[in-house]
Amino acid sequence: MAVACGWFFTVVATENGDMYAFGMNGKDQLALGPEHNIDFPAPHLHDHRVRFGGEEVAMVAASGQKGAVVTKQGSLWTWGDGHGIGNHAGRIGSEQFGHPLVMVGCGNTSTIVLTSFGGVWTSGRNDSLMPIDSDCFRSIHSGCFNNRKIVLVASGFKHFMAVDEDGMLWTWGDNFNGELCVCRLTTLPRDGLNDLSRPIYASRQPIAIAPAKFHGDKVVHVAGGLHYTMVVTEDGTLWACGVGYDGEMGIGIDQHTTEPRRVGGREIFGGSGVRMTACGTKHTLIVDTDNRVWACGAGYHCALGTGNSVDCRVPTLLPDTTDFTNGNVMSVSAGKRHSVAVMRDGTVYTWGKSVFLTPSGFARAGGTGHREHQDLPNPTQLDPALFHRARIGHWHKRSWLDAHPEHGLAVAMGLHKRLGADSFSASAPSELLHSIVADGMRFKPKYSAGLLALMGLHDRDL
Repeated sequence: MAVACGWFFTVVATENGDMYAFGMNGKDQLALGPEHNIDFPAPHLHDHRVRFGGEEVAMVAASGQKGAVVTKQGSLWTWGDGHGIGNHAGRIGSEQFGHPLVMVGCGNTSTIVLTSFGGVWTSGRNDSLMPIDSDCFRSIHSGCFNNRKIVLVASGFKHFMAVDEDGMLWTWGDNFNGELCVCRLTTLPRDGLNDLSRPIYASRQPIAIAPAKFHGDKVVHVAGGLHYTMVVTEDGTLWACGVGYDGEMGIGIDQHTTEPRRVGGREIFGGSGVRMTACGTKHTLIVDTDNRVWACGAGYHCALGTGNSVDCRVPTLLPDTTDFTNGNVMSVSAGKRHSVAVMRDGTVYTWGKSVFLTPSGFARAGGTGHREHQDLPNPTQLDPALFHRARIGHWHKRSWLDAHPEHGLAVAMGLHKRLGADSFSASAPSELLHSIVADGMRFKPKYSAGLLALMGLHDRDL
């Protein structure tokens, strides 16, 4: 993932392996070190040759007041405030995890990582009932996933999600609102408790979510918000579970469901349905297979990008403006009060709260990269000069992908044949894409522009 939003800050990765960070920095969210706690309204460069020990950035993640990077060499870097950064911020080498890392996800008080061999490690606290006695990374035994290889991990506020090679969804952590896609009154055993009559409010072990809950379809993408989970299945259908009183689940008036509820597929989003989602604190962004972005949830501070501050309880297509054409969106991220989109050409658009005022009236940067003291109601482009003309996006070149197919799989996030009708298969090396997606996920992909873009291949790379 080339872009990640936290609470009032944003981090992005460039094709050159560098990182830019901008927004609020009171808790070292921008990875400048605790001695530099000033905000950076505009993007600040982290040159990988200096900041990450010469290792190029492969992907970024953020949540709350912390962030993380996985490098191309499979190392993990963490920074910021809160639990889940591995006892201390800084580099955690791949040797600690046994294999190089390919993916990282951040929750409010926790972090989850995925290794190139499908191993899962977590740090911090992912449920309210769990005492914090250590913030080091712990391995989730493969037997907890029925010895299946995990190919995608994600984190909500206080819950984890994983997808295995067969398209099975696994969830664990808080379940006070059904965010684990199981009813909170389901009588399942909890660690250390043998009383099956007690309700399950949290699970510290992964729970397999039956495909029947998604009409038998495989899960290919999952994202988590404050108290809810969004799931995309193989046929491009979007599902939601949990609670979202501001409409963030997109299911209309009734905003609480402890079982996966169908939001919609191609009948709403057109094309082949939904490609990916991104969850903020109170709003959700949805990208369809035609690379258009939709939004639902709380509209305050214009975080939805629909042109106003009105809540949207169902997915709403962002309108075209003189500055923004909705149709070339490759990746999105949702923060607490702002949103970011990376376009196919590597440019960046942001919207929402640009400046945050403290109770004392002090102005703090809001994470949009703009200095305006007013909310941005529509996607507004950041000048490419702010990034030294480097394209934002998953810049991986074919020569590197050939040697690191697991990274390509992680970046692709389990995408497959439903990625639109347009195909680059005539010019892209089919053996490369087949190796990354078909062998890894056991799907039969159709090589579309959306898949290439998420893997970091731009037109000039073809």
